[in-house]
Amino acid sequence: MSKTFTTKKILSLILLIFILAKPITSFAYMGSMGYEGGISAADPFEKNTYVYREVCFLSGTPIVLEGEMTVKKSVKNELISTTYTYNLSNVEHDATITRVIVINTYTETSENGQTREKSEVVGRPTEIVRIGSTTYVLNNYEFTRSGITDKQPAVYYNVGEYMLKKIYSINNNGGNVTVEMTGTQYGYDQYWSSAKSGMVDVYIYSKSDPASSTNEWGGFAEVFVSNVSKKGFQYIENQPFQISFEGGYVEKDWEEGVLEYNAQLPEFDMNKNPTGVLKNYNEKMGIEPKPTMTRLMVPDLKHLEGHWAEESAKILYSLGVIPGTGEDFNPEQYITRSEFTVMLVRALKDIPEDPDLITRQRTTTTNRSRSKEPEISPFLDIKIGDTFYADIKTANDRGIITGTGNSYFSPERHITSSEVVTMIIRALGLEGLSSYPNAITPFVDNDDIPAYARNSVDVAYRIGLVSGDSRGYFRPNEKLTYQKAAVLLCDLIEYMGEDLVKDYRERFLSY
Repeated sequence: MSKTFTTKKILSLILLIFILAKPITSFAYMGSMGYEGGISAADPFEKNTYVYREVCFLSGTPIVLEGEMTVKKSVKNELISTTYTYNLSNVEHDATITRVIVINTYTETSENGQTREKSEVVGRPTEIVRIGSTTYVLNNYEFTRSGITDKQPAVYYNVGEYMLKKIYSINNNGGNVTVEMTGTQYGYDQYWSSAKSGMVDVYIYSKSDPASSTNEWGGFAEVFVSNVSKKGFQYIENQPFQISFEGGYVEKDWEEGVLEYNAQLPEFDMNKNPTGVLKNYNEKMGIEPKPTMTRLMVPDLKHLEGHWAEESAKILYSLGVIPGTGEDFNPEQYITRSEFTVMLVRALKDIPEDPDLITRQRTTTTNRSRSKEPEISPFLDIKIGDTFYADIKTANDRGIITGTGNSYFSPERHITSSEVVTMIIRALGLEGLSSYPNAITPFVDNDDIPAYARNSVDVAYRIGLVSGDSRGYFRPNEKLTYQKAAVLLCDLIEYMGEDLVKDYRERFLSY
């Protein structure tokens, strides 16, 4: 049986990495790696607290320290104030780092909806590094950063560059170490996964004895960091036979971080003086805290046993993406525009809020006698009391749907492949990946694809969401059935949870 949309292997007994979440307990919104070239992963049991790891190059030998980083943010108007507190150690090297930094970020929203950011350090940061009998005390800290966040309906994309310079005194004897860092971070936030990856160049210059040039040395390091939050789930068969429901899915929520560095630092003689010979260092490490677990609903889909869309339907019912409990699911039934919109909104979910952010809202006094303005439906053929009004309104408010013209949505009309793909790519905000102004897709029936959908179909093909049938046809005007819609939405969830992570991590790390 040929299918317009690719049917991926979504599951065996264990779904390897799919991504799901609940806004309250979710780790989907990335914490913060900070700007010191380290990685973090949220502690599921402690708010604002992260397991943290970074590499220190001050002594001329890389030392990995790990411990706790707390991040506390507050926002007022367009100012975000963030306090980073670090307590790190390495027992083997008798090394510790204590550090407190406050950074203010000023935001400005452009006409196109993008948010520009400018960050600077507040006051005088404190940092003390102890390695054995040597103490490094931070005397000077210079920091500047700029960034931009592009908020699309289902994903927030961001990128930023920063420069950092730190000068430490050594044992209060007049010696000092200067560390200069330049970094670029790329990231995104959405319901199914979040990722933040960066590249940091580190330059170190040390002169431990101001009266002697023999203790003078310099070095360089490249640090690659990546933090990812995921939600996966696995299918678990019930062991007892006499039980009222069959096996079901368990949701797993976790974060992980990966750090890799390549450094060139001097070789030291037995008197700890640099020899002039550079030594290469390379190491890769990670952080992966234990996941939290949540049971999902078990649908009734016995009539689908062995069907090629069975697993996709089970997943979507378990998540509440398809309304109902499953016993009346007809895989060959055509799906309407309203039905697919509801499923898409529930599959995309809301983008979780930053868990470290405390919003200060100004309290205003309202006139209680003033009557509340009545709500108006965005479409003439959608009533406020309709069963799925809230989901359709959400899709409209977020810019996922635009209707069929003249303020109509045509909710009962069967949806086509072209319409579905256009909605998905619009939600992802990836229309710009297509050739401008009009793309030519690889499908035999490229000319039959409506002009409004052609760029979206091209992007969907390029990112692996759709493919042609066995003859290379996309069939843009074909009505979509529930079975094809279920597989497509599971592929979308897999893309948002797995493929995006790979793109943001594997481009930086040989992971």
